[in-house]
Parts: sequence; structure tokens; C-alpha cells
Amino acid sequence: MPENDQNSSTENWSTALRYIAGRKAAEESLGFLAHISATVQQTPQLKEVVPAVAKACVPFLASAVSLGALATHSQLVVQSPTEYSTALEGVRGLIAETGDLKLVISEHEGLLKQTDPGHLPLLRQWRASSAVALPLTYRGLRGGHLVVLRGDGHRRGPISPGDLALISEVADRVAAFNAFVTQMAGSEGL
Repeated sequence: MPENDQNSSTENWSTALRYIAGRKAAEESLGFLAHISATVQQTPQLKEVVPAVAKACVPFLASAVSLGALATHSQLVVQSPTEYSTALEGVRGLIAETGDLKLVISEHEGLLKQTDPGHLPLLRQWRASSAVALPLTYRGLRGGHLVVLRGDGHRRGPISPGDLALISEVADRVAAFNAFVTQMAGSEGL
């Protein structure tokens, strides 16, 4: 009987630690999302919003980020160490090549069904471990793509379903900002 008590105690501790780690990750994600929202709302110059969001995403959410925010920037806004430049270009090339609006490349078991198996070796060749590209679309207005890339050493590991949800929320906020700026520019032109 003492063995059962020991095994039960170990299982209880393991369950408690997993629960605590899950809550901590959720709290971090909510805090990050609040930070992104505040960045979009409180950055004084419109041209500074998208670079500020990209800067906030690295390193918490990604190893590298590119934002095609057409309303405020004619060129991509990139926050990346040079080692991920090839991977960012490659992922953007895959979007153009496949014509897909959304691209998920991750070895996380929760995202394997959304990942084209041929894309994982390409990403490895480009020295990255996972990537997501999402369109910046808000109420029918398209505004480019958010590309999020993680390297092998990223503290959150490969992109997971929870990370995909968080990345989607960031994309939604930037897309709404782009739509606002586009609408504002259109109304000034009248």
C-alpha cells in the first residue's frame, strides 16, 4: 500500500505542476495581448504603430516577424535577426506560390493536420522550426500578411494551437488598425 500512496502523490504533484504551467502560459498570453492592444492604441504616430507591434512580438511570440501593413507602409516591416531573413522570404514566397491566404508550418501535434508535410523540410533548410502566415483582413479590407517565425531555440517551442490563436489575435488587431487608417485616408480624400 505505501507504494500506491507514493505513486498517487507523484501523480498529484505532476498534475498540479501542469495546471500551474498552463495557467502561467495563459496569463502571459493575455498580458501580451493587452500589451499589443495598448501599443496599437497608444503609439502617437500612425507610421510607428506597425513597427512597434513587430518589435513587441520579438522575442515573446516569435524569433522573427514581418508585417505587410499596406495602409501605413509601402514596404514590409520586419523585426528579425539576419539569420531568419531567408526563412521569412521563403515563407512569404510559399504564400505567393500556393496562393493560400493562411499558411501554418509546425511540427506541433495539434497543428500537423494544417501543415503541408513538404513545407517542414523547407523550413528546416531555412533554419527555422515553425511559421505562420495570416492575412491582415478586417471586414473585407485586405492589408497584407503577418508572418511569424520561430527558430529551434525559442522559449515557447514550436507554434502550438494556443500560439496560433494568439497570433490570430495580433493579426486581427493590426488588420483593424490598417482598416481604420485606410478608411481615414479615404474620408480625407473626399
